[in-house]
Amino acid sequence: MTRVVFMGSPEEVVASLMYLRERGPAVGLDLVAVISQPARPVGRGGRLTDPPVAEFAKSHQIVCLQPESSKAADFIQDFIALSPDIVVTAAYGQILSDEFLAVPKIGTINIHPSRLPQYRGATPVPAALLDGLTSTAVTILFTVKKLDAGNIISQKDFAIDQAETSGILTARLFLESGPMLLEALTLLARDPSFKGIPQDDNKATFCRKIEKDMGCIDWSLDAATIVNRFRAFEPWPGTWTMAGDRRIAITEIRVCSSSPASPDRLGVVIFDKPSKALVVQAGSGCVAITRLRPAGSKDMDAASFWNGLKDKANVTFHGVVDVGGHQL
Repeated sequence: MTRVVFMGSPEEVVASLMYLRERGPAVGLDLVAVISQPARPVGRGGRLTDPPVAEFAKSHQIVCLQPESSKAADFIQDFIALSPDIVVTAAYGQILSDEFLAVPKIGTINIHPSRLPQYRGATPVPAALLDGLTSTAVTILFTVKKLDAGNIISQKDFAIDQAETSGILTARLFLESGPMLLEALTLLARDPSFKGIPQDDNKATFCRKIEKDMGCIDWSLDAATIVNRFRAFEPWPGTWTMAGDRRIAITEIRVCSSSPASPDRLGVVIFDKPSKALVVQAGSGCVAITRLRPAGSKDMDAASFWNGLKDKANVTFHGVVDVGGHQL
């Protein structure tokens, strides 16, 4: 049996781990341990909560290590004791050291949800949605010190549905990665000398860093860009706008097919009865908001929001307001 260790943390990658656990033994793969991030305080009460991968491992009686640092000497000793042949990483959340990478007998491989060398880095799915792509890929590659630059073991393309958000697409891509992962592991177990296909570094692109304040809508952007940003930023950091001094989270939005609300006034809002949507003027075109969540309220449909307004004649959405009183 080939001894496999799985490293990951978020909910989205549990599907890959589950597939390996369920299908691996039949093809000679022994899942000997899981490595995940430590438990962290969650919620107002600050209750220590395991990341989903660790929770899954413990609930299925799989050995689970949760080091604060993957470089810690005591963890490295525990890792060596596992005697892994292959390590699989999937959104683990820490950079691995040379000392760590030298331990697995065959090597360490990574599941990356992009068409490498496109979108190297931590946010490949949001990056693809920000760019309005209609397809992406899952790549299984060797892990090296240089970011996502290892040789490619396998790669498969997948279409992006127009309505998919970052969270939904990420989960689907890791779900689709299961069979690919098993094929890659059995290939390496059969031929440990397999080196994969080198990436063309000249074609490499890198993910942009996503900041929390990027979720605030800039109404000077065109409608398609606003919708792409909504898809990319769901579930984090989310998308919002302001109405006066009230913050409003947007939970459902699309490019509007009707006429602009008011071409000369960015952010002006009207209610379109046939589509039951708030139509908001963008820099080019307009968007239709069908669900939203005002601060202090529950998620609601656009009609409920509109009916609750006292002044429907002058509704305008805008960015945040800085200390000088300027809209951003």
